[in-house]
Formats: sequence, C-alpha cells, structure tokens
Amino acid sequence: MKRKHLVFVIGIAALALVVSRSLEFRRLDDKQAEERIARFSPAEYARDFWDNRLPAALDHPQAADALIRLFNTDMKAAIAKGRTLGQSRVHAYLLDGRGRIVAVEKEGLLVSVLADDPNPEVLLCTGTYIAGNAVRDASGLVDVSAFSDTMKFNRISAEINRIVVQEVIAPFVARTPQVGTSVRFIGAAEVAEDATEKTPFGGREQSEQPNGPWHLLRVVPIRLEVE
Repeated sequence: MKRKHLVFVIGIAALALVVSRSLEFRRLDDKQAEERIARFSPAEYARDFWDNRLPAALDHPQAADALIRLFNTDMKAAIAKGRTLGQSRVHAYLLDGRGRIVAVEKEGLLVSVLADDPNPEVLLCTGTYIAGNAVRDASGLVDVSAFSDTMKFNRISAEINRIVVQEVIAPFVARTPQVGTSVRFIGAAEVAEDATEKTPFGGREQSEQPNGPWHLLRVVPIRLEVE
C-alpha cells in the first residue's frame, strides 16, 4: 500500500510540474505578444513596406488610359480589376500612365492621359498632404486581419503617405512642372462604385456654371517623372 501511495504522490507531483510549466510558457507567450504590440512602429513598418516590399508590386500596374475607359463604360468590369477590403464599396488600383499636364493647381496636376481627348482625366496629387489609403490598399501587401488594432492599421497609411510627400512629390514639385509638360507616373487610386454614375472621368461635373470643375480620377504618385 505504501508503494502504491508513493507512486500516486509522485504522479501528482509530476502532473503539477507539467501544468505549472505550461502556464509559465503561456504567460511568457502572452507577455511576448504584448511586447510585440507595444514595440510596433507604423513608421518602421511603412519604411520596410516602401523600400523592400512595394517595388515588386509595381512590376504589374494597370494601364491608366485603359482603366479610365473601363470606368467610363463598364464600372462592373472595372470593379473586378480592383482590390477591396472586406465589404467596402471602394476599390483600389495600381496604375501606370503617361500624359500631358493641362493645369497646375494647389492640390495637384490635372493630366490628360487619353490620346484622343485633350481634356484632363487624372488629378495627380502633388500637394503637401496626402490623405486616404490608396497606396496601402492598392498594393495588396497589407492584410487588415493581421492587425487587432485598427488605429495602427490606419496609421500605416499615414506614414506611407508621408513618404510619398517627402520622397516623390517634393523632389518633383521642386522642378516646377509646367502646363504642356509630359509626365510618366505609377500611382494608386481609390474609386467608389458609384464614381461615374453621373459624370465620367474627364467630364464636367454638374454645377451652376456652364464650365464646372472636371470629374477626375485622383491618383497618388509612387513614381513620378518628367518625360
């Protein structure tokens, strides 16, 4: 009986040791996860995204002129070519285009990219502040499900946009682009499903004035140069 009792006690002790260690490992894993979250830097993430991950995605952009024609004639087909987060009705695109500057405005350059139409279809953003998630979402490289904190997910876009302003837009604007100049760009755009219900890209928006503002595809530049 004593021998059996000793075996029982040893078994209980061994089980307690295993459970204790497993709890310690679990607590360690939780602590490491918390530390990773605390250490997460949107600026560092954006820097790595821009330098090391985004370039490969830029090898396969869509032609801006062809996509604009598709937006204006078959929005359903154009939607199928974009990237979408969840059930959003806004779709993101990577575009490659070239065109002529029609006007220089504070917010950006009005650019004509359709060879058979001198009117602008694109607003190439060249202001000092860029909003939105176009570059992040059009790349298809950032998975929202990997982030439990949506605030950090959104801050990634802010940091990417900061890089765009500092490293793409500022050097280009410093060259003082003029009306009539030809430009080449790779950029990102966000387009809502109802974007061209009333006015196609490149058309005049409805307004009280006969010559209202143009309805333009807003493009955030990732690569931008004078041709």
